[in-house]
Amino acid sequence: MLHFIGDSAKRINWRTYCDNGVARVEEVSTVIGAMGIAQKMGVEPDDKALVTLVCSDKGDTYGIPANENISEWNIDSKEVGTEDFVILYDLDIAPRHQLPKTSGTTIACLKARNLHLLRNAAPEDEKKTELIPVISMNGLRINGAAISKAISWERTAIDFLRDLHYGTSREILDRYPFFIVLLEADGLIVRQQETLTLYFTPSKAEGDSGSLEDEELRNSVCTEIIKQIISRQYDFTQVLPNTLSVQVLPRYEELEDPESWSILNEKYGRDRLEIIETAKKIVIHGEKEILNSVPSCKYGALQTVDRMEIESYRAIVNLMKKYAQDKDTRPLSIAVFGFPGSGKSFGIKQIAKTLGGFEIFVYNLSQFTSLRELEVAFQEIRDASIKGERLPLVFFDEFDSSFNGEPLGWLKTFLAPMQDGVFMEDGRERQIGRAVFVFAGGTSTSFRNFINQDQNLFRKAKGPDFVSRLKGYLNIQGPNPTSKEDKVYIIRRAMLLRSLITRNAKQLLDSDMRINIDENILYALLTTETYRHGSRSLEFLISMSPLLGEKKWNSSLLPSRSQMDIHVDAEEFMSKITILAMYRELAKISHEMYMEAELEKTPNKDLQAVTHWENLSETYKKSNIAQIQYHVERFNDFNIGIRQKSPDSGKFAFKDEDLLKLAMAEHERWCKERIADGWVYGEKRDNEKKIHPCLVPWEQLSEEEKQKDVDVIVRIITLFDKIGLELYYK
Repeated sequence: MLHFIGDSAKRINWRTYCDNGVARVEEVSTVIGAMGIAQKMGVEPDDKALVTLVCSDKGDTYGIPANENISEWNIDSKEVGTEDFVILYDLDIAPRHQLPKTSGTTIACLKARNLHLLRNAAPEDEKKTELIPVISMNGLRINGAAISKAISWERTAIDFLRDLHYGTSREILDRYPFFIVLLEADGLIVRQQETLTLYFTPSKAEGDSGSLEDEELRNSVCTEIIKQIISRQYDFTQVLPNTLSVQVLPRYEELEDPESWSILNEKYGRDRLEIIETAKKIVIHGEKEILNSVPSCKYGALQTVDRMEIESYRAIVNLMKKYAQDKDTRPLSIAVFGFPGSGKSFGIKQIAKTLGGFEIFVYNLSQFTSLRELEVAFQEIRDASIKGERLPLVFFDEFDSSFNGEPLGWLKTFLAPMQDGVFMEDGRERQIGRAVFVFAGGTSTSFRNFINQDQNLFRKAKGPDFVSRLKGYLNIQGPNPTSKEDKVYIIRRAMLLRSLITRNAKQLLDSDMRINIDENILYALLTTETYRHGSRSLEFLISMSPLLGEKKWNSSLLPSRSQMDIHVDAEEFMSKITILAMYRELAKISHEMYMEAELEKTPNKDLQAVTHWENLSETYKKSNIAQIQYHVERFNDFNIGIRQKSPDSGKFAFKDEDLLKLAMAEHERWCKERIADGWVYGEKRDNEKKIHPCLVPWEQLSEEEKQKDVDVIVRIITLFDKIGLELYYK
């Protein structure tokens, strides 16, 4: 049974309309609060329970008429059974002093002012009562929780985990095993059965779809949540205006690096082969699959799923929006860093295009030879600012280059323009006016690299003074890995590659927008170690390939090796193509080597896997192919490369610690593969029933079984030797 208590109101607005030239108004009333939820669930509202909310003369706040009384939140506990639900709704009409206690389950939809009630609520009998708070993250923030908003879903989630660990959220929510925290109309965090789960709208930030200050929206959202709770279905993916993606959150104390945790890594970054397969789908079929499951942001032709880039771009967008609206006469200064060709100016230009109202200027300081040239640039900016038609967006490329032989020589010339909005012209001070300055690094690949230069040199060049005048900065990740921990750079490559092909080689797309590209080329493009000049190199590889009139990008259409070598390691790139094309043959050779070794040890061995390749079941063939690919992909983590065999090369041998880790990884891979195929542990092997005694952790394997995994890794050296390739430590 359902009981509706708390605040309920009839909210009265006035709608204006024109009737034959006569301006008229009519009263429009809406039932909100507990009775509003009851009405949405098919229960007629009790007029006696309603107070009147009347719109103020300002039109944005509501109040209760002076002659109406406000009742406390009460219910006769005898009327509530242990299986009943009590729906308590807070409209923030007045401060409250306590929550009613019942023997049923209370779903308390509370506003910020009354969250203190959760600190003091103590069920008389925890076995028979349950209180489920449904509150907003804004409510926690108002009460002092240090939780960011609309920067990224990961940032908000991690801030909440931290605050729940030892902050305001802990004081308010920690005693409740089941609670829901709303992230405006775009997401929510649910704790249930000791698990915290984030539900989020992938393409939006908190607040994009509406604010819960809109009481009708909040009433509708709470209604959908309550329906899921009372039906015990607990499917919260459809309770907000948009379909939500789901991510189970880690325990805060188990996070090694909270600042780098990302949903993209959780979903796709744990297994390199899975990343590659996902990346292939993105290039061929488009980003829809990944964009429906991980956070993303899009500004014009710019789209990213990388957490660090999302946070940086949104911070810059917020700065530019605020500056466009305020009256600050000084320029807004931001800096952009990244590897050459990473697209430093592209992202900012796409943001400006999306926001509108900007006029773009670009100056490359490394090509300036005198201060007079900078004065001329400031004059052009001032003229555009005085016109006032559009806000100047000014790129100072390679601002960190030398000037007159002095490292970072340009920095001190920008201190006055950044701080006071003035520059010197013929010895006289001139106002620049309103503008957005974008300083794009040429020698520093990240903000950290910029500020961590030789400190004596940096201070002499006025680096700290320059940094203090910046309002924000952006690090562009680009298509190359930024660190050993960066596993999802392949996803960034895939999105960039599809974007470049759709813009520059449209003939490769079919009617379903599917890109026709040879699997071997695609694999090499996604996995080659480094693009020497970032995004620019990937773009040049496409433009240098003779694709005009071609419907499919085959390996015969690649540029010459000398051309390729400008932008990638051509030998390594071509070996990627060779390796992928030969995976099946490599797997066949590997299996024959395994079979010979096994039969040599036990000549009469009669197992399904010990037979010639042609007679091998499809399950075992796939296993052999996956085994080879798995380890080839993992070699990069151990700084192991693959190259054409040279007569001068010595014999390769794995380092002992690497060999052990690779053997353990092989066993883990094999276990996952078998379990996915329906196999289970059993003391005696049974192929028909899919029972295997080796489905145990590495530590529980016999030395004989461990050696088999070691042999798999060592055999790879011989395997590559047979096809004219060799392994080497980079």
